Amino acid sequence: MDIIFILVGMNVSLIFLFDKSILDSKEWFLKLIILNIMLFLIASISLLIGLGQNTVINALFVPLLAQIVYYVLSKLFYLKYERKSVDTYWTIERSLFIDGWFNCIFWIVSILLFLLIL
Repeated sequence: MDIIFILVGMNVSLIFLFDKSILDSKEWFLKLIILNIMLFLIASISLLIGLGQNTVINALFVPLLAQIVYYVLSKLFYLKYERKSVDTYWTIERSLFIDGWFNCIFWIVSILLFLLIL
């Protein structure tokens, strides 16, 4: 069961890795934020009533925090460079250096969130 909690808890990071455009789409962003709020509430209620204390149910707190971090970093990037960042995982172009730093910062923050929660 722990592996399921970890995979569900990494939903924002996995979406960021494979199709970042989903996180930039308003429609998918809203659907994902609703799902992540529900996961956050499930984790909160489970811990409050004492269920899942020996599991990694804490991983269900991470998606909401990671999505908020992505939103803030994305808005800061847009304010500074007046464009959306480009996915640089599958490409190696020198012109996308700044975008690569944005992606690197998000990965570091999302990994740190996951490690701090667990």
